[in-house]
Amino acid sequence: MNYLFGNKHNVSAGINIKRVLQKKQVLKALYFGGAMSNAEIGKQLGVSAPKMNELLRELIQDNLVKDLGPGTSSGGRRPSIFGLVKNGFYLVGISIGIYKTGIAIFDASNNEVYTKIFSVKIEKNIQVFKKIKGHLDEVIEKSGINPSKIIAGGIEMPGLVNSEKGINKTYFPEYDNLHELIGQLFPFPMFFENDAKVRAYAEKHFGLAKKVDHALILNIDWGVGMGIIVEGNLYRGNAGFAGEFGHLPIVENGILCKCGKKGCLETVASATAIVRMAKEGILEGNSSLINEYTGDSVESIEIYHVINAAKAGDQFAISILSNVAHWIGKGIVFLIQIFNPEAIVLEGIASETQKFMEAPIQQAINTYSNHDISNETKIKFSKLGIKAGIKGAAALALEKLVMVQNHN
Repeated sequence: MNYLFGNKHNVSAGINIKRVLQKKQVLKALYFGGAMSNAEIGKQLGVSAPKMNELLRELIQDNLVKDLGPGTSSGGRRPSIFGLVKNGFYLVGISIGIYKTGIAIFDASNNEVYTKIFSVKIEKNIQVFKKIKGHLDEVIEKSGINPSKIIAGGIEMPGLVNSEKGINKTYFPEYDNLHELIGQLFPFPMFFENDAKVRAYAEKHFGLAKKVDHALILNIDWGVGMGIIVEGNLYRGNAGFAGEFGHLPIVENGILCKCGKKGCLETVASATAIVRMAKEGILEGNSSLINEYTGDSVESIEIYHVINAAKAGDQFAISILSNVAHWIGKGIVFLIQIFNPEAIVLEGIASETQKFMEAPIQQAINTYSNHDISNETKIKFSKLGIKAGIKGAAALALEKLVMVQNHN
């Protein structure tokens, strides 16, 4: 496997570079598309059947691909189906959040081998990556896998990220090449990207945007981020900062946002906003199950207290979620009329509270949008769950690994 995924200095001069690149493309196609026939892979990659037979035979010898037997015939001889060997290689996915970090190892079949959540959180200090490296070493050891089979890792993080240049202007503004610093810490290639873009990548390959060419993925978490899919590809914008939807000033005379502007969408349509509204409402005398969950400690209120109270039928908690949903829907109207997407997928808090948010979001869209445009956009709620970021980060690592090495 080293000749496939080793760096350019480890590749022997005798290796046929074009053939190596084709093999990596086969592995990538099977990772994202699942088991396929020779003809299906060849059609996707633009490779002839005889050449594909050779590539598959060599990948089988490398113990990276296996023949799964005959598939379904559409007439004539049944084609052989090929898939990846589960333990042929592994990928690491890391999600750094503002309160915790999740690390997972995935096998070649995109199954979680080992996952753990740590208390490490994003901070404006490069030492955070050393802490994560220590936890990753622990995860690899406990997983029991051969570390040499990990070919790459991906990190999702909040902030203004330009992954091509290797910068995060929000958390590490003094560093102009995080790739180099991170690369010195990890024994395999490690890539990073803005969290909302990673979630969009996950939805495109594994979620509700899989068969959609033009989609917007809204990550409603402690902040509000957006990933943009244009013609089936992740769109980053001129400087890599496309999708800062949460900092669209939408509330006149609104409260101060952490970005320094007043009335940003994030101040009324995020987990941070939900917690703030809950605290303010309780202090104003609203009766709620939230009080019971926190022992009447207003300062102890967390997002899960509000969500659990709503699920238990608490009207105050439900009203907060409904209010937040209204602002999300009003913000979505801008997106629909500017982008005209086929689908908008909501994930994070919005996905977890779909039963309370779906109707108010749609009502706001119906109220403020041009129906001839909005009727063409489907509003969906993600099914990937809380591990979407980790899964997307690992998959993005494979994508970038193949792209980078293809340019070497």
